[in-house]
Amino acid sequence: MNFFGTDGIRGTYGSTLKDSTAFLLGKSLALLGECPIIVVARDTRLSGDNLFTALAQGVYSGGGNVINLGILPTNAVGHFVRKLGGDYGVMITASHNQPQDNGLKVFDRYGVKLCTSKQIAVSRMMSNLMSERASENKIYEPVFYDIENIYADDVLKAVNVKLPFVKIALDCCYGAAYRVAPLVFSKAGADVVAYCNQSNGGAINVDCGATHTEFLQQKMQTNGCALGFSFDGDADRLAVFEGAELVSNNRVFYAFAKYLKEKNRLHNNAVCGTVLTNGGVEQALGTLGVKLVRSAVGDANVFDKMVELSLSLGGEESGHYLVSDYATSSDAVVNALLVCKITAEKGSLLNYTVECVDKPFASASIPITRANSRLTTEHSLATTANRITALYPTCRIVLRRSGTENAVRAYLEGEQASVALKEVVATFAKTDNT
Repeated sequence: MNFFGTDGIRGTYGSTLKDSTAFLLGKSLALLGECPIIVVARDTRLSGDNLFTALAQGVYSGGGNVINLGILPTNAVGHFVRKLGGDYGVMITASHNQPQDNGLKVFDRYGVKLCTSKQIAVSRMMSNLMSERASENKIYEPVFYDIENIYADDVLKAVNVKLPFVKIALDCCYGAAYRVAPLVFSKAGADVVAYCNQSNGGAINVDCGATHTEFLQQKMQTNGCALGFSFDGDADRLAVFEGAELVSNNRVFYAFAKYLKEKNRLHNNAVCGTVLTNGGVEQALGTLGVKLVRSAVGDANVFDKMVELSLSLGGEESGHYLVSDYATSSDAVVNALLVCKITAEKGSLLNYTVECVDKPFASASIPITRANSRLTTEHSLATTANRITALYPTCRIVLRRSGTENAVRAYLEGEQASVALKEVVATFAKTDNT
């Protein structure tokens, strides 16, 4: 049994994700090492404390030790695994998902999310321990002293940007960056206007953050800020505003590529996107002499391709950007600072990326039901995609099962994308009605 999805272990707390899962993970990681150190952080979700206790009990019962980072962004786990000499890291979060969900993202000693072979080894160990359970005892593991200031200083040292008198808005999404993001930008000298910057796990990702950009966009119309940044629950996704205008994620990715190319820091004149990266980005990159390679969806897949091809930049249309000079996984706070660095040197981000224009596209998330589930196997999705492609040969079609939700993700690109998407949705609806 493989417990891992696209990005760690994830589910609805108390139902598809339980404290016992965290316990089994903790004990498995401990048993795979020799008195290993497990570095742990979490977002603000109400279930995070229980999951931390269960995870820590598992680690201790397996002979390991825990370093508690408290509430910090996901990439902080990878960062401190390396900095503190840890053996593994675990981030307790469901990222952009709703408050009732939670999850466990696992890092190796290099600060990188577990590769497939390591996921299989951990899953096998967890399966072998299925009969074991956590105790009822509460664990009070103190948070590593002054960890937020340490992380903020490390981030600012890495990106090396000063923002004197720049007015910046932050939507912290009631999530993992609710304290550290305002701290980082204040230390950089910015005039910070922060929203949703409280620990409120019941409101995490609810009508705010990187997946609900309309919240900050409305605020940007009246707050007089030059730039605005929205983070998601674990601060690995980023949405960018210039004034009240949302800068598309594709243009942010292109801006990073263009800037690194100009600074001679773009390894091998190539970047890694995914199957969902718009063809307009590929075309604009081509004019710079930069090749776009594609991976499967998921920042772990992007990172693997970057390592394989020795690339320094990868990104997903969802707002994940991996800039290897600064981090081993996507860090929205780091990436926001890089946006600030680019605008400080190049001026308007919109003007800097004006040549990057998306090709027409359409997308949908189609719920998987008992009636249409037979269409959601890899073979069936490929068959459906081939049939739609035959009807609309100018469209590029991607159909895949979500790794974080019980749904099929449909992405279609081309002049007939909207019409072709209706055909895809109808295919699954017809199955439901038969």
